[in-house]
Amino acid sequence: MRKKRHIDFSHPGRLQHRPERNLYVANCRDTKFNSRQRRKDLTDAKKVLLTGAAGRIATFLRNGLGDKYALTGTDRIPVSDPGFESLTANLTDFDGILPAFQGVDTVVHLAAEPRHTPDIWWDLLLPDNITATANVFEAARQGGVSRVIFFSSMHVNGFYERDEPWRSIAEGEYGDLDPNKVSLVTHEMPVRPDGPYAASKIFGESLGQYYSEEYGISVICIRLGTMSIEDVPGEDARSFVSWLSSRDLTTMVERCIEVEDIGFDVFFGASANTWKIYDTPRGWEVLGYTPHDNAETYR
Repeated sequence: MRKKRHIDFSHPGRLQHRPERNLYVANCRDTKFNSRQRRKDLTDAKKVLLTGAAGRIATFLRNGLGDKYALTGTDRIPVSDPGFESLTANLTDFDGILPAFQGVDTVVHLAAEPRHTPDIWWDLLLPDNITATANVFEAARQGGVSRVIFFSSMHVNGFYERDEPWRSIAEGEYGDLDPNKVSLVTHEMPVRPDGPYAASKIFGESLGQYYSEEYGISVICIRLGTMSIEDVPGEDARSFVSWLSSRDLTTMVERCIEVEDIGFDVFFGASANTWKIYDTPRGWEVLGYTPHDNAETYR
């Protein structure tokens, strides 16, 4: 069986300033799909800003949505994609990033400190996941942005995976479990962060709810599962629960851009995997789409 190179994208974006850990971002141009070659008349299209625009997930979105929306970006490193307009700036520099938010309809906030191991502490999380996120919401408000799509993480509910039956599912010990009868962790259940990274994502969700209720900005939070560079599940059992394919990601984000009448809401982001822990079907129903892929295809 081919060895799969797997990365956990429960931490979806990144503010890159340590090249040695840049495993999945930075200048990942696919010349077959660069923006200049794909560009068409998007004068009347919605204007969508991607933070962390040089990252892998943003690259998936640029390739998948570049012919539907007038995409722009911001990142602290240049985006190597001809025809794609991106502001090179640090999201902790509020005045520096503010121009990128002018005239934008929707912001997709991907950028973050991505590592979620217990040794990653607040010296790294505070600037990239707290200050930067606060700046994004305030810049969106001042720029007149109507919707922010905030990429959160399944890790905000991570400690549910210590409890049965979810522990067994995450470990691939299915026994007599019926995947169609397992109760799912919902967005209405209390958050149970599994580390400082997850706690920082809860801050982002809470800030989004504040900006929604106080200022009327529509905010949608996606609690993202896992993705891989090769766009297949990893070999660990949990990936068969949380895997999200690039095309299902693209469809989900497109529906988050287009769906109407949402003030604030939270959805889990994974493909139509047979084994589930989190209530992904609610997102498919509310947002109005059917995912294409299932991790079981790769068993």
